Amino acid sequence: MTTPSSQPQRPDIAQDLIQRAHAAHENWRGARATATPPQGRAPTALDTALLADRANTQLLERIISAHGWPGHSLVGDEAARAALTLALHAEHDPRAQDSFLRTVREAAQRHEATPGQWARLYDRCLARDGKPQAYGTQHRQQPDGQLELYPVQDPDQLDARRAQVGLLPYAEQLQLLCERLSGKSSSLPAGDDLDVLVLAGTRT
Repeated sequence: MTTPSSQPQRPDIAQDLIQRAHAAHENWRGARATATPPQGRAPTALDTALLADRANTQLLERIISAHGWPGHSLVGDEAARAALTLALHAEHDPRAQDSFLRTVREAAQRHEATPGQWARLYDRCLARDGKPQAYGTQHRQQPDGQLELYPVQDPDQLDARRAQVGLLPYAEQLQLLCERLSGKSSSLPAGDDLDVLVLAGTRT
């Protein structure tokens, strides 16, 4: 894992990942705020967001093919979180997203990713497939802006499972997530339990 005094091996890849994650954040913010017009109209904000996600998925596959998961040593902590953001946005390609999940798990075993990062992607894959999530990291944003937690396995044991992978108690996560969505925080999340976007359930 990198330290404040260490430098990532590939700062060029790191910068690209960070820029793409921030762009994805803005793309989906615009997509949520814009109604989809009837067919035959000009491309929408949703189209833009989905096209960017497809390109980002392909890029992440190329990086993994060449270097393995872009973890702490290769790209630094912020860019490693950005890489996870791109993986979280890959629901359009379940095969690729499932492959990312396996790769992140292996990276966590080498301390190049965190168990919490793996848990977020695991939850996203479960939610994508219509299954209850394990760690309570995935939400649906309602039209009125309120958050709805996706169904969770054995809710009484949720915080115990979260603690096992280094995640905050759920109530603390929800508060942080609400602050992000309210605009009080605009940077990529510093922790492992705060999605840049709340996407699950918003795509068609």
